[in-house]
Amino acid sequence: MKTFYRVFALLCFLGMTAFLKMDILSDYRVAPQAQSVCIGDLNQDGFNDIVVGNEFDEATHWGGVCILRNLGWGYFTFTDSIYGYAIGYPIATSQLDSCPRPEILFIHDDPYIPTEYIKICFNYDLNDTQLLDTHTYAGIDYLATGDIDGNGCNDIVIASSQGLFWGVFYNYGNRNFSALEIHHVSYSISGLAVGDLKNDGRYDVVLGGNIVHAYFSYPSGFQELQLTAGGPALDIAISDFDGDGYKDVLCADALGYSSTIFFVYKNLGNNTFQKISNFIFQPMCGSFNVADFNNDGLPDVIWPKEDLTGYIIWYNQGNFQLADSQFVSVPQISGEVSRSFCCADLDNNNFPDIVTIRFSVSRIHNVDIRFNDGNGNFGTDPIVGTQNHDSVLSSSLKNYPNPFQDETTFNFSLKETSIAELSVFDLHGKFITCLNNQKLEGGSHFIKWRGLDNGGKPCKPGAYIAYLKVNGKICQSIKLIKT
Repeated sequence: MKTFYRVFALLCFLGMTAFLKMDILSDYRVAPQAQSVCIGDLNQDGFNDIVVGNEFDEATHWGGVCILRNLGWGYFTFTDSIYGYAIGYPIATSQLDSCPRPEILFIHDDPYIPTEYIKICFNYDLNDTQLLDTHTYAGIDYLATGDIDGNGCNDIVIASSQGLFWGVFYNYGNRNFSALEIHHVSYSISGLAVGDLKNDGRYDVVLGGNIVHAYFSYPSGFQELQLTAGGPALDIAISDFDGDGYKDVLCADALGYSSTIFFVYKNLGNNTFQKISNFIFQPMCGSFNVADFNNDGLPDVIWPKEDLTGYIIWYNQGNFQLADSQFVSVPQISGEVSRSFCCADLDNNNFPDIVTIRFSVSRIHNVDIRFNDGNGNFGTDPIVGTQNHDSVLSSSLKNYPNPFQDETTFNFSLKETSIAELSVFDLHGKFITCLNNQKLEGGSHFIKWRGLDNGGKPCKPGAYIAYLKVNGKICQSIKLIKT
């Protein structure tokens, strides 16, 4: 009977996927109760995909993982889902076996079973899964991966705030994992980060809470170090903040009800750290993320505003100095009560973008992407990254009008005689038509499309992607709307 209900729940979800389609610009809709997000190149095509974790929804009787596949250069479509009954935060992607495709990891929380599992989906095969028993029902709040024992395989690290413990599933290779090695603590955990603090190839563990603790991994076990100078930390991260080759520990906390405090433990080597002075700013913000938004080699810090209106980025000036704060607007949607986010390059222009998952009681667009041009501008359209753009094009691919009803004209310029292919696809990656695939001389070129498919039939109104390939390599793509 239980199996029947699960199959029925999945069918209910699949029945509603007609409403889970890509919209114009950067707003996407996935299953309701979206609460967490991570990024990974699931199919190893060179473009990062988006993985969303969804809590169980009473209306659809479904919970699990939704996948937005990157069609190339930052255009996405909803493709797959994985049943997980009731997952939310956390979720992760990481390579756990010999295949280069990353695995998807999330919490599988089934009320019919008195324990929680880590569910692993291997190599983008939604039917190839494995469950790891955490032997707890206290709730797994944090999930991370890293090579803790230095054997060349990423291990799985979890932490439970209510259960007052953290633990490691050691990865022996060939999909063989140890039982959970549990380490109990005396405080409520508010953050988990893993990274190689000793530069010895073994990842270490740092926990946030009333006191920040570092656990250094050695063949004989973990050596604990209490970092007390900075006080409590609601969120933590590990990053080489000053670019000296040693990873530092970054911490943030609320200061009263109106400010945020950020501080860093500088890694001096030999398991010693120096507390760097506090950086305080208004307003009070939530958990932070670290990304090099201007590609200067130094990680910057981004916080979501508590009022759900957007993000504050502080740029790393070097020598542990932050300045030039910037507000990036991501408006609140109807019924939104919380959001989570991550940062990664989605359009291959070498600058990290911002992906926001908005948990809302309404069933409207709950995934938002802001694309970064590297000059402080975050827009709703991809900033297309090209490796050979400068060498073959003297002007970017454009089309006018856009949106169009009956006809649109593409324009681009080549620096020299080249074989140029201009093709149109729909948002599911289906080939529509090829407008040009022949040698063109250097100079400006204009190519018309009358909105017809390869068989001469009118295409339906909607969004499409045009790809320009020069000398066999994709050079640029643009989105166009047929009304």
